[in-house]
Amino acid sequence: MADLLIQHGRGPGLRYQDIENAGDVWHWWEAPPADAGGGVPYAAIAALGDVSRPAPFLYTVELDIAEPDLPAIYEWYEQEHLPLLTAVPGCIGGTRYRRLDGGAPNLLAAYRFERPEVNQSPEWIAARSTPWCERVRPLFRSTRRFVRRLID
Repeated sequence: MADLLIQHGRGPGLRYQDIENAGDVWHWWEAPPADAGGGVPYAAIAALGDVSRPAPFLYTVELDIAEPDLPAIYEWYEQEHLPLLTAVPGCIGGTRYRRLDGGAPNLLAAYRFERPEVNQSPEWIAARSTPWCERVRPLFRSTRRFVRRLID
């Protein structure tokens, strides 16, 4: 069962619009019913911070990681990356997800922001520039990053 279902352009749930492309709208449906369909389903892997409420901005990072490399990525995310990023001022919380339908990219990280430029702050840049980050970054394939704003 999915913990999150993302539907592009239509559907129930919160609506987040890419701040650089107004036509790119995600319907962010947390805890969808088991019979929900028509989108990309994800299972939550880990969360840190306040992820219980909508945030004004959502920063998403989609990664495609080869199956044999997933344990190394999970270890890095849980021990270093998620704790460091969610401690940055302006980051409310973050959740990691694994895609359930076998599609790519297979991982999604979603960070809830108070303001859209949190990922440009010196603290954020330092948190994503550690030696461990540099070691795992070559495992990333087809990375996509978006800052989205909550719309009515």
